[in-house]
Amino acid sequence: METVQSQTVLITGASSGIGYELARLFARNNYHLIMVAHHVDKLDQAAWQLQSEFSGVRLNTIAIDLSKDDAPSRLFDHVRQQGWQVNVLVNNAGFGEYGLFTESNLQKELAMIHLNIISLVHLTKLFLPYLLNQGSGKILQVGSVASFTPTPLQSVYGATKAFILSFSEALQEELKDSPVTVTILCPPATDTNFFNVAGAQDSKIAQGNLATPEEVATTAYQALMAGDKRAIPTFKAKLQVAQSAILPDALNATLMHKQSEETTKPKKSSSKKASTTPVVAPESASLPVTETPAPASTARKKNIKSTTTTNLDTTGALDPTVAATGLTAADLTATNLEAASTPTPKPKRSTKKTQ
Repeated sequence: METVQSQTVLITGASSGIGYELARLFARNNYHLIMVAHHVDKLDQAAWQLQSEFSGVRLNTIAIDLSKDDAPSRLFDHVRQQGWQVNVLVNNAGFGEYGLFTESNLQKELAMIHLNIISLVHLTKLFLPYLLNQGSGKILQVGSVASFTPTPLQSVYGATKAFILSFSEALQEELKDSPVTVTILCPPATDTNFFNVAGAQDSKIAQGNLATPEEVATTAYQALMAGDKRAIPTFKAKLQVAQSAILPDALNATLMHKQSEETTKPKKSSSKKASTTPVVAPESASLPVTETPAPASTARKKNIKSTTTTNLDTTGALDPTVAATGLTAADLTATNLEAASTPTPKPKRSTKKTQ
């Protein structure tokens, strides 16, 4: 891959899963990273692991709940105040909800619409003119193979991803003669914590052959750098997209319904490479926990730059959306990997909040 000097990428939902793997790829190519996520502890862990792997990377982390109305504006203003010249925007944050629409959680679905759609549009609205004014830039919008077909049992989630596809394709036409490119990532079912957050861990699709966050991120990065309009990882995903274009929507909906039904079969073991996303300890159903890292060796510390997390949320109280949905703050990101038992050491961060 081509090495890029003095370029900056801002990634939302960057603490784990696809977002984290994208951050690794950008770090490998000497980008300045601005990693954005809701949960401070997981964000710190991710930053520590990246700087352990790439000791020379310039990295900043921002903790903020992007499901709040003013969050994108506060994030954009903070970036400008710091004087960071963003070259690439990755709109990755999002989550899902599983079940019959008549029985699913309304508050969770409204929060999903806010994060998956409103926040993505708001950030694009703020950063696109900025990229155009500086004369170059790239935007990666994270959709899904669900963008192309009705998705029974995930009806609202599928609709949010269909919105991202339509919105981004319209932007591609508007920007075709500009120096800014928009790439749409449409990953298949991927081995992240998405299904646990959505409540779909027992569905047939979650029990099937899942893509890895690494292969999804690699396809996305390569397409983004090439200025491609779409990034569709894996041959299976390409077949799904082709099928959705050929078959009637009613038949696609029926097929998707069958794939999304629950099953009692045990989950297949994955033969693919284990993800390099930092592992995190389990959290309670209502409140985030503060994880205590193991102390790093003195020799290791000398080779790693210190990072400071800026917390742009003005209160430490439990967010109303989190309380209403029963999710933890970290669960409002679709790209968190399944929890493991041992937390990765994290960098020391500042407790000072930025208004």
